[in-house]
Amino acid sequence: MLTKNEIFALSLVEGVGSKSIQNIINANISINDFDVSSLTQAIKGPKKKIAIDQILNNFEKFLDMAELSIINLREENINLISCLDSEYPESFSNIHDKPIFLFAKGNLDLLNHNKSVAVVGSRKCSSFGKMAAFKTAEYFSEQNFNIVSGLALGIDTEAHMGALKAKGLTTAVLIDVQNVTPLENVELSKNILDQNGLLISENPPGTFPQAGLYVNRNRLQSGLSQSVFVIETSLNGGTMHTAKFAMEQKKLLFCPDLLSFNDYPKDFEGSQGILKLINENNAESYNKSKYQYVLEKINANQG
Repeated sequence: MLTKNEIFALSLVEGVGSKSIQNIINANISINDFDVSSLTQAIKGPKKKIAIDQILNNFEKFLDMAELSIINLREENINLISCLDSEYPESFSNIHDKPIFLFAKGNLDLLNHNKSVAVVGSRKCSSFGKMAAFKTAEYFSEQNFNIVSGLALGIDTEAHMGALKAKGLTTAVLIDVQNVTPLENVELSKNILDQNGLLISENPPGTFPQAGLYVNRNRLQSGLSQSVFVIETSLNGGTMHTAKFAMEQKKLLFCPDLLSFNDYPKDFEGSQGILKLINENNAESYNKSKYQYVLEKINANQG
């Protein structure tokens, strides 16, 4: 069995991606078992030969690099958690292409908190959307739920703030836990940590925030949670990816009952994804008067 340092060292080798590392882990081989045959079966991709050569002939160098990197992470109060560690979220077992590593700052207990819900939505949101996200997060925080979101502007911000207002727990799933984006929410990220919350990412510090990484991030938000509240999203919004992941992971999915509000702008772009999810019976609608019903349903589903 490989150690965390050895797995991290493998990740530093050019041509060795997460799928190759997972193949090596699944093969249950140790560093002493590395040979051309075992590595050829595990490592795929165009740089396979280069990667195998580096592992067989220069792996000590990568082990030294990994040890130094882990020391540097600790100095920044960043915890490196591998998929073999006890802190690794049990709920990620249902995630396709689960991350090999998590980089985390803050309360690691939240990775396996027994009550977590995601409250997510669009950056461009309505005043109703902001209120719904804040109130939903506030209510479930008061019921001892960890509120999971992505620290983006708009709905995510309101979700984290609702949790903090209730003096509850909240987890922000980011692209980079060290270089927090957006800059407008750097202070919010500090407030989350100050209130015993958590910042996590599957990407190492210094990762450039490319668009595709946000889609990958969304699968972790739903993966950490028992249920997902999609507050507002357009038909093509990134939050629809979170809803899709929630359905794939068989999580409960809830959306605000927009049709029950006469003054809600039904042509607002951020409502279209919500209406689609509800009309196709992928999500159940709720409003403030149904909080208790939703809570009971989540608790029943957990049991």
